[in-house]
Amino acid sequence: MTYNLFTTDRLQPPRISDALASCLHIELNSVDVADTDADQEDRNWDALALCDYSHVLGDVSLTLDIFVQDAVSQQPTEPEFASRFAVAAQTVVLYPAEEQVPSAYWLVTPTGSVTRARLLASDDERPKYSIDAVETAVPQLPGVRIMQLPEIVREQHVPVPATSEFIHATEILRKSPEGLADPALADEPGSHLYHSRAYLAEWERMVRRMESGWHPTGKYPVDLYCEALLARDRIEQLSEQLTRPVADLLRKSAGQLDETFKKCSTPDDVWAAEAGASGSLIDLSERGWWWHRKPLTHPWDKPNPK
Repeated sequence: MTYNLFTTDRLQPPRISDALASCLHIELNSVDVADTDADQEDRNWDALALCDYSHVLGDVSLTLDIFVQDAVSQQPTEPEFASRFAVAAQTVVLYPAEEQVPSAYWLVTPTGSVTRARLLASDDERPKYSIDAVETAVPQLPGVRIMQLPEIVREQHVPVPATSEFIHATEILRKSPEGLADPALADEPGSHLYHSRAYLAEWERMVRRMESGWHPTGKYPVDLYCEALLARDRIEQLSEQLTRPVADLLRKSAGQLDETFKKCSTPDDVWAAEAGASGSLIDLSERGWWWHRKPLTHPWDKPNPK
């Protein structure tokens, strides 16, 4: 088993060894810890736990690459191991999140509290790391801003059954004799059908989250909410550009989602300004009816006072 961690404290080797022995329930002499830039000749390559550490710059101080032999009976998952190590070493630990986003990390405090974090690396030959944001306050990082991370929300899977039904219906239509001659059914990147699927899926993902009470966190960034409303704008525009059979299918799918959206929202013409939406979005006078409603439960953080 391998584990890859960052720590905010520049831990000394004895402290790392003690923490590893505690986490894995093994003897201290079964742990080997070494600086990757130091001489490797005296290492105990038969140790049950091998740890290579490197000094890094910025808001994190060390990177730890840990290999645990199969003979060790305690083989925790990476989240469990990171939590154990943070508590045992009394340091803040970061480890990569499961999403395919380079900056996405989980952060564990010395008390075992866990939150999301955005860890950025500079483009320098020797990168400098910065903890740009966290989703909940971390006492050890008082200067780091607190916000929900939209890149994480985008990566989270949300079922889109209405979009799937639309795709299935257009596929049947496309293979019919009438559909073979319909240019609106051209299935290629950049086509109207391609964009219809993409915007419908974006609208549905937001509506499904709203319907679920903003599962799993109860929060949703206002920027992503506005992006979904913009996707609904595009659906309306595409409905005017598609041929009748395809437009009818798109309107039907969007209409089903619109009804759910209405049930989960209430009329309001000032929510965008109150939520701190970008200036170009605050004037709602000429926008579609979906812009004139706000969620029954506000999922976004209050804007920072200026």
